[in-house]
Amino acid sequence: MLSLEKGQSLSLTKPDGSSIQKVRVGLSWDVASIGSNVDLDLFVVHKESKKVAFFNDKTAISGIKLSDDNLTGEGEGDDEFTELDATKTDDGDYYICVNIYDAKSRKQAFNLVNNAKATIYNNETNTALASYSITEDGGQNTGIIVAKLKDVGGSYEFTALGEYIVGDINEIAQVVFRK
Repeated sequence: MLSLEKGQSLSLTKPDGSSIQKVRVGLSWDVASIGSNVDLDLFVVHKESKKVAFFNDKTAISGIKLSDDNLTGEGEGDDEFTELDATKTDDGDYYICVNIYDAKSRKQAFNLVNNAKATIYNNETNTALASYSITEDGGQNTGIIVAKLKDVGGSYEFTALGEYIVGDINEIAQVVFRK
């Protein structure tokens, strides 16, 4: 599996050159200290329609489905994930984002999170294609625009963005809408 760095891209194509139509992006994390509870929320922003799929509206965007909300990051493997079905999506780019739920009132930031990463899969074969670490430079930030799934003429390209933000879901979505 490829380990992506900020700014690197991966074309989501099969070995024969055809497009991968169904992808999954998983989010995993560990809490930095025993006894603390940090709830990361994975959400998707579709820039063109100005829609956001998140824990309270998991199917707000056509072709996007979110998993149930994991409140703790406990356990092995992906704690949350989103699935994209390219046969059902609208044209345009999709931004994979993460924020710490209720970070301001809980006085939490990414410095309380360890080993957070996003992993992209070919969901047709359940094969991990690449991962991207998202906690190395998180510091006092409460959100991150992890990656962009760019529509490139019928297939997608996954680009690791790593844009940290102090903000909640709404504030992060507004940053994406202005891109």
